[in-house]
Amino acid sequence: MANQLRVLIAEDDPLVSVTLSDQLAELGHHVVAVASDGAEAVALARETRPDIAILDIKMPNRDGISAAEEISRELELPIVMLTAYSERALALRAAEAGALAYLLKPATIEELQAALNLAMARHRDREQLRSEVERLEETLHERELIDRAKAILMERVGLSENEAYSRMRQRAREKRVKMVQIAQTIIAAEEFLAS
Repeated sequence: MANQLRVLIAEDDPLVSVTLSDQLAELGHHVVAVASDGAEAVALARETRPDIAILDIKMPNRDGISAAEEISRELELPIVMLTAYSERALALRAAEAGALAYLLKPATIEELQAALNLAMARHRDREQLRSEVERLEETLHERELIDRAKAILMERVGLSENEAYSRMRQRAREKRVKMVQIAQTIIAAEEFLAS
């Protein structure tokens, strides 16, 4: 991995924490915090804002899965779940909690690298999808405003749908603004006249 990652580790076994820290350093990453339970992991994630978190599933006070849910929801950062158990049910619960990769203890440096790469790639994909959904929602909202403005022009001025659209497009060109801005002006004027 070319870029250095700032990593939060949550693991109640000090030996595993030290081993992971050493492996991460060898891979060129920086451990920003080490927690020994899930509650501490959530607090440290808020405080340090790491690039990625590695959370043990079974820890005292609060388990890694419930910590992952909160960290994933609140901070939207990639999470690798770490466990000594290869139970399918645990893996599914971890995925539902927001984990993007799953690592069995003891992990080799190669397995750790692969899990980090996978989690970061999945996180990028998720962010791209989120951006695309936001863009589509904005486009849909703009389309609704334009359709509403067309309906106002059709009713007030007696234009056909095509004529109303053409007039709005022409005005947008003249003013060098987006059509949605013209639509918003028409809607505002209609609301003013109606009040």
